[in-house]
Amino acid sequence: MAQQLFHQASLEEERPVPAWDRGSTFAGAEKSSWWQWPGLPVLSMACSFFAIALVLLKVELVIRDEGVLLTFVGSTQVQSQAQQQAMVNSLVEQRLKEFASEQQVVLANYAADIVTRQQDNNLQLASYILDASRQERQEDIGDFIRYINDQRKDEKLEQKIKFQQLEHKIKLQTISNTTPANTAKPADWRLEE
Repeated sequence: MAQQLFHQASLEEERPVPAWDRGSTFAGAEKSSWWQWPGLPVLSMACSFFAIALVLLKVELVIRDEGVLLTFVGSTQVQSQAQQQAMVNSLVEQRLKEFASEQQVVLANYAADIVTRQQDNNLQLASYILDASRQERQEDIGDFIRYINDQRKDEKLEQKIKFQQLEHKIKLQTISNTTPANTAKPADWRLEE
């Protein structure tokens, strides 16, 4: 192997060194490339620290339809909880409004049913009172007529008794007028008869 290397080296011709200005090699810093910028290491270190800070502070980049939002994890949770709370509140309010409207309809129907039932009950009560008062009036009229009839019977009986007494007195007077005055009469002749 060493022999082959020597052989290859002997085949090479020596070339003359080109002539250039060796001092201008380091003095020509004006035309350096962007990756040779002297502040690039400092910028790289600053970006690294910024990335570490983003990681440690738990910064999130949230992309939505409205735009891009850079938030901290705690504030995102607070915002998401606030948004969830707002959504829950809106759903609860919507459900409460629906429930309230349903309850108003049910209450209106219930009130209408109560009014209808009350009217029916009032009509039934009025008809019962009229029927009962008619029956009571008929009974009262019947009692009154019975009372009048009883009174008339009593009056007829009393008149009959008085008429009989009057007839009896008239008969006694006619008998006493026809009999002579000196005939002896018993002491209490009315009791005997």
